[in-house]
Amino acid sequence: MNGINYNTILSNTGLFSNKSTNNDPVKSAVNAVANKADDKKAANQINADQDTYEHSRQVKKAGYEKPTNVASTENKYKALDSNGVQEGIKLSDKAKNLLEELRKKYGNMNISVAEWSTDEEQDYYAGLTDKDYSVLINPELLEKMAADDSVREQYESVLDNAGKSMETIKSELGEDADKIKSFSITIDADGNTKYAVQLIKDMTEKSKNDKKVSESDKQKERIEEKRTEKKEQEKKRQEKLETEKIEADSLEELIAAIKEKLNPTEKTEKITIKEEDVADTAAATGVNAQ
Repeated sequence: MNGINYNTILSNTGLFSNKSTNNDPVKSAVNAVANKADDKKAANQINADQDTYEHSRQVKKAGYEKPTNVASTENKYKALDSNGVQEGIKLSDKAKNLLEELRKKYGNMNISVAEWSTDEEQDYYAGLTDKDYSVLINPELLEKMAADDSVREQYESVLDNAGKSMETIKSELGEDADKIKSFSITIDADGNTKYAVQLIKDMTEKSKNDKKVSESDKQKERIEEKRTEKKEQEKKRQEKLETEKIEADSLEELIAAIKEKLNPTEKTEKITIKEEDVADTAAATGVNAQ
């Protein structure tokens, strides 16, 4: 009882020496108080032990369970089937046949049919490709194309020019074309067409730094010597790098926006690209959309 021998204390004081220990009311009261204190101390220790156990159990649990993060992008949006159609979308037979024809005709394109409500969702579906170009079409627009030959011809021409458009972009950007990771075309329910590229972020920053250090001929030579050597390495790294989306309503606006992003200190003149210019570029490079 807290290290105190009450029997010794009471005996030494000479108090109640003639009374029976068992019948001593004062000693019994003292013992009762001491016992109560011991019981309270024991209870507190049990609670402390329990708290320690619970905390340890929680720490152990946290150490073995996968942390709860923001839901992965793959789980946020509906999946696409093997034909590139978003889960839940029901296409007419005509639309299904048209989609099959388009996918066969444009083998270097990943054509998907989906509905989206945000830019993030649009980017997700447009990015589901390992091909040269990504095309995202709203199901309502696909149905219109399937029902009306003139509408089909109008938007199929956009796909026809996809390869030519990309070659035009590369021709306009020159060496900066290496900074483009992907090229996509998006057509919404109203037929509005958007052209977009994903620029590699660290290469965007690199272009700014290169501009600062390329004032002397010696530095230019060193950069040029290393450019070829690192080109293959950069290609391998591209898949792991963050990208930044540049989007525009037309090819001309897209090229201007890319140039402005890569060379913000230079004044970008408005570019006018005629249809015959795109055709000439394609003829010179031997590139077509298929």
